[in-house]
Amino acid sequence: MSTPTIHYLTTEADVQQAATALQAAPRLAVDLEFDDMRHRYGRNLALIQIFDGQVVYLIDPIPLTNPAQELEPIWVLLREPAIEKVFHSCKSDILLLDELYGVHVRNILDTSVQYTLLGESDNNISLGRLIQAELGLEVDKGEQKSNWLKRPLTEAQKVYAANDVLYLFELADRLQAKLAALGRAEWAAQENATLEEVRYTRDDRPYLRIAGKYRILPGELPLFRDLYMLRDQVARQLDKPPYMVFANDRLSELVRDTPRDANDWKNTRGLHPELKRAPYLDQLAALSPDNFVPVPEPAATGEQRRFPFRRRLSGEKAAKADAREQLLTQLKGLITADINVYVANLVLSNRLVADIIELGADQVLRPWQKTILQEACQRHGLNYGQIATPFDSAA
Repeated sequence: MSTPTIHYLTTEADVQQAATALQAAPRLAVDLEFDDMRHRYGRNLALIQIFDGQVVYLIDPIPLTNPAQELEPIWVLLREPAIEKVFHSCKSDILLLDELYGVHVRNILDTSVQYTLLGESDNNISLGRLIQAELGLEVDKGEQKSNWLKRPLTEAQKVYAANDVLYLFELADRLQAKLAALGRAEWAAQENATLEEVRYTRDDRPYLRIAGKYRILPGELPLFRDLYMLRDQVARQLDKPPYMVFANDRLSELVRDTPRDANDWKNTRGLHPELKRAPYLDQLAALSPDNFVPVPEPAATGEQRRFPFRRRLSGEKAAKADAREQLLTQLKGLITADINVYVANLVLSNRLVADIIELGADQVLRPWQKTILQEACQRHGLNYGQIATPFDSAA
């Protein structure tokens, strides 16, 4: 590959000019650099990289006065179904675009999806390792953890960012040829099509995940939640990630050994100085044992509260569910022997097995997965009808 031209764009006029040049391209390689609670509060877009086969455009949103509006010509390209967008491992990118800008990318080809469907090894391969494995090229990934919000960007950061899109066409074409040779091109088409439906959903109770990690007891949860939300409020005001206000480890320690009064809070280690001043010091004091009035967690909705499907069954129905599971486990073993363990896991992961037992393979699986399951049943004289339909109506 000849050395591409790299254009670094920092103005609305630059963006418009680049978008005009790109609108005739049949496909674009795309990547984003963003900061996710590492250097600032929230998720912040730091750079957009686009390659059309000749030119790498590094589009910098930081100098723009109104990025959402001034980047609209780029959003138009990403929404355009006639232009294929080639990404590697795009889920976090397309979630960010939806969350911050309401942009829903159309016509996506994800090289990590292609690689996974080859079933050569476990999925979740990094772009650098994939480029090395498929193209035999060493790509420097030294800037991966650098601060992408800091300006000016270094030349090393610009080269790193360009490399994230520079090899995607070559990689996609190579993986597509391999998939076609195995008769799996349609698998990739189906999986990539579903990426258009990925949407950001706001988590109303983000503290629950961390509470689970630290084994916070139900009685400790109201205090844990209130401390978490206060930390988030301060982090937002300071435009700092929450861990800079105080660490998750400290959060769980403060719940289990809470300072007794405002003076104790002032002398508590590991807290951002802002917390030791009004109004936050008063809010912390209100969380001390003598003052704290716990507000219980809202009751779980019916959907959240209900037991997992299998735990609701007994007697004959439980035996029927067990029979379904045994058949699926047998099929997973047969697909492993006939093809390999990686493809077997793509069709019958533990999560998919649980969903099939309850909802049936016809509803749960993509067409390509269903075909593999049906062919395995046919090959080994097993009854696909036993697992095809939802549990209650199963034969």
